[in-house]
Amino acid sequence: MRAWTRRLLPVLVLLLAVGCVPAASTPSPLPSFRCTPEAGGAEFDCSQAQHDEMVAKDALYAEAEAVYRRYLAEDARILRLGGVDEPTSVLLETTTGDFLAGAMSDYRDLSSNGMKALGSDPVLRTIERAPGKSKGGSLAALVTCVDGSSFEFVQDGESVSRGTAVQNENYFSRVEGVLK
Repeated sequence: MRAWTRRLLPVLVLLLAVGCVPAASTPSPLPSFRCTPEAGGAEFDCSQAQHDEMVAKDALYAEAEAVYRRYLAEDARILRLGGVDEPTSVLLETTTGDFLAGAMSDYRDLSSNGMKALGSDPVLRTIERAPGKSKGGSLAALVTCVDGSSFEFVQDGESVSRGTAVQNENYFSRVEGVLK
């Protein structure tokens, strides 16, 4: 019986040793990322850094669109009121610089002339990214087409003009941490 045990012992040791050796591992694939060009188009394989940059750019454009939509709603409200003489809190939160100055000039003209808009709100027909476009160090640009033809401008109860469809390039910058 001892001879049999001596012959079995190396087999048991071999079996135990085989159980302790890690199986040949196949290398796990590196994480793969898919990116979409900033201007849109077909996805492509990209690095994590490129993917992170794309996600950040997408968030910036989404924030810019939200700022623009908020401004557009405030613009319609002010036009219905017949202008304003001082910037509203929403205007101060969504616009800055030359754009704010130009808008305020228009709003003051409406107010001083007793003119206001009637009709349904303008419709945002398109809003698209404008990659590579910048003005004054802006971070993002959007091209918009707003159809304001539903507005009728009246003065002293008489129709003066109708709104039109307008395409604009809109540039967004951070001012004291806020996108405007």
